Formats: sequence, C-alpha cells, structure tokens
Amino acid sequence: MLNYKGELLERMQGEGRGTPRYEVIDEIGPDHIKTFVISVSVDGSRLGTGQGMSKKEAEQRAAKMALESLPKVENSDI
Repeated sequence: MLNYKGELLERMQGEGRGTPRYEVIDEIGPDHIKTFVISVSVDGSRLGTGQGMSKKEAEQRAAKMALESLPKVENSDI
C-alpha cells in the first residue's frame, strides 16, 4: 500500500497549508471486530474520511480520499 499520509503531508506542507489533522469520528462494532472511522482536515477543512479495522488503515484511506479530492498539481514552465 502506498503511504497516502506521507503524500498528503508533503503536499500540504509544500502548498503552505500546514499539517493534516486526523480525528476518530466513530468506532463501530464490538472491540474484537471494531471498525474505525477517521476524518482528515487541514486548516479546519475536512478533506476526507476513511474506514478501517485499525486506526492506521482508516487514516491511510482518509488521506487517499483527501488526495483524490484535491485538484491535480501540474508542473508548468510559465
């Protein structure tokens, strides 16, 4: 799996937008099969949410969603 959290961090810092903040917004199911729902935000704006069987997995999915929702960055020689 790609490190979407690292990619998101690098992109946000490169754009001067600060550090992404991850927050558990829900925990679903009993302890032995819990699903975590996590959101990621930057500057108070929610960029994505993700679900997973671990917090790490949910954070990666939230970061992936955030990256997919951001406009594509294109290199230009202007």
